[in-house]
Amino acid sequence: MEMNRHTILIAAHDAESLKKEIIRWGEAPWWPKKSLMRFERLTSGAVSPGTRYRQKVELPFGPGWNVEVGEISDRGIKRRFLDGMFRGYETVCFVPCPEGMRVDYEMCCEVCGAANRLLWPVIFRRLHDRNIEAILKGLKIFMEKP
Repeated sequence: MEMNRHTILIAAHDAESLKKEIIRWGEAPWWPKKSLMRFERLTSGAVSPGTRYRQKVELPFGPGWNVEVGEISDRGIKRRFLDGMFRGYETVCFVPCPEGMRVDYEMCCEVCGAANRLLWPVIFRRLHDRNIEAILKGLKIFMEKP
């Protein structure tokens, strides 16, 4: 399994508001408009364990996959990949620190399929990393607004 990590420091101390926004990942108004990743909720109701999404990369012939919320904790959310190009999970969580909150995105996965294993390191990994960094920056701007 490969680990993909991204971290950002947010100068805010409201843990409950940050948790709410992390849970709204993919559906929040702060989600970057130019993000290549789109989330479509497949289940209704409040986000909870068992909530399912369809994730789609917004490129011609871009890959898509289904994920399910595995757990929601006091500090974040974990989603597991159900099919598509990944096997594994991703988490978004936060840790209080003196400067505010450190938000960590982690994707622990194995890339499935021969074509995907070829394209991930050459094209998709770089796009994924830039996209996650833009998403975390959007969250930071939203949480730090006056």
